[in-house]
Parts: sequence; structure tokens; C-alpha cells
Amino acid sequence: MILAGMNITFRHYPFDFFLNSMEKLGLRHIELWGGEPHFYIDRQPLRSIRTIRKSIKERSLQVVCYTPEQCVYPFNLASSDPDLRCRSLAYFEENLYAAAELEAPMMLVTSGIGDYSVPAAESWKYACDSISRLARAAETEGIGLALEPLTRFETNLIYDLQGLKNMLKEIGSPALLGMIDTVAMQLAGETPDDYYAAFSQVPHFHLVDGDGCSDAHLGLGDGKLDWPSYMGALLRHGYKGAFTLEIMGSRYYRDPEDAIRKSLAGLRKFGFSS
Repeated sequence: MILAGMNITFRHYPFDFFLNSMEKLGLRHIELWGGEPHFYIDRQPLRSIRTIRKSIKERSLQVVCYTPEQCVYPFNLASSDPDLRCRSLAYFEENLYAAAELEAPMMLVTSGIGDYSVPAAESWKYACDSISRLARAAETEGIGLALEPLTRFETNLIYDLQGLKNMLKEIGSPALLGMIDTVAMQLAGETPDDYYAAFSQVPHFHLVDGDGCSDAHLGLGDGKLDWPSYMGALLRHGYKGAFTLEIMGSRYYRDPEDAIRKSLAGLRKFGFSS
């Protein structure tokens, strides 16, 4: 089983601190979050990208997914402002090329959020066009594009399996695949079995706990979700991807290493190991 740590939990520490923590905790895989202060595409020259790649390789770590920051201002693939949408698309395209340099097999993307002043169908059209362009670029680069449903707290576009299915069908790119986030899936009232009934494969999984009523991404055992059953279902379906511990929130930022350590202990408690 592939378990991956994510540097978003370590956002208030240097990037090397995160890498050293992964080594200390015995994790061999990481999901690389592309955000300040660790890695931000608008200020990272090619030389810096290669330095980061070298630091990762020196510790014999492997990037399972590259996830550029996209859930907060100022990028939005579904914006009705054509200039903002164009700049957002350019941002994601540059991140796609960075993913290739970092030798990441896939990049994560979300739908963005539609402006509430326009019809939902119009926002969907904008998101579809943007993601379609990214998917074509991903095909050229030989990189998978993992489309993640968010929660209704984060978007008014793709927040459940049906929305995900609709977007994948409309775009029809072999590079574009639907992934699972534990919290978004639970809030939508869905299960891994639902995803496998819809898709022949699932490329990626964000493993976190939650409180069952908000978009909180908690350490394993800190919430109410039945995440062990989710993992068990995925493994029964022959899931081959990574389980990324996407733990977020101010309660974890002071001591992120402890948050990962406790989650790993929770996994061992239920018989899961890397």
C-alpha cells in the first residue's frame, strides 16, 4: 500500500523540514503541494525546480501527484472574467510543465467556482473549456490529470460523483480521470463502491478524517468518518494508487510531523501498513 505525506501540512516550515520528516517517519512517497513558501510556479525558475527535484531524489522519495494551489484567490478556471480565466489557464499550464520537470505522474485539478451572478450552465461551460485545454496539454506531456470533486463549501460546480462523471464524459480525454477525496465523498453521501461502479479505475485518493458536516480535513482518528472502511473498499477493488494524508488546519500547523505520526499509528491500529 502506498502512503504519501503532503507538504501542505508543513506550510509554516521550510520545505527541507518536510522532506526530512518524511524520511524520519518512514514514508517513501509524497504529494507535492505547489504553494508558498515551498514551491510557487510564478517565482520558481527552471533551476529552482531542478533543485527541488534533486532534494526529493536525494532522500529516495517519489512524487505521486503534484497539486498546485487552486482553492483560494487568485486563480479560477470557471471565472466569467475572460482575462482572469485566461491567466488561470496559463497558471495551470505552467504547473503542468513543472509537474513534468518534477517527474510527477499526475497533476491534480479542480473545477474552480462559478460566479454567482451568472447562470450555472455558463460557469460549467467555462470550467469545461478550461479543463479540456489542460487535458489536451496533459496528453501531450504524458501526464495524468486527476479531477478532484470539492465540497459544496468550496465550489458550486463539481462537488459529487454525478458532476464528475458529467465533466469527464463531456471532455472525453484519456488523460483526465476522476479521483476521490474522503471528505468530499462523505459529504456527498457517496462511497468508493459508487466510484468504482462509475469508473474502471481511480488514480488517486486523499485520505483524511472529517467531522461529517464541514470541509475540515482532519488527522486520522480526529474525526467521525469511517475511513478504514473506505480504504478497505478501495483495496478490495484492486486500487493501485496512493493514499495521501491531506491533513490541513491551524491545529496541525505547529507540529505537522506529530499529525502525520498519529495518523500512521491510526492506520496500524486498523491493520494498514505501507
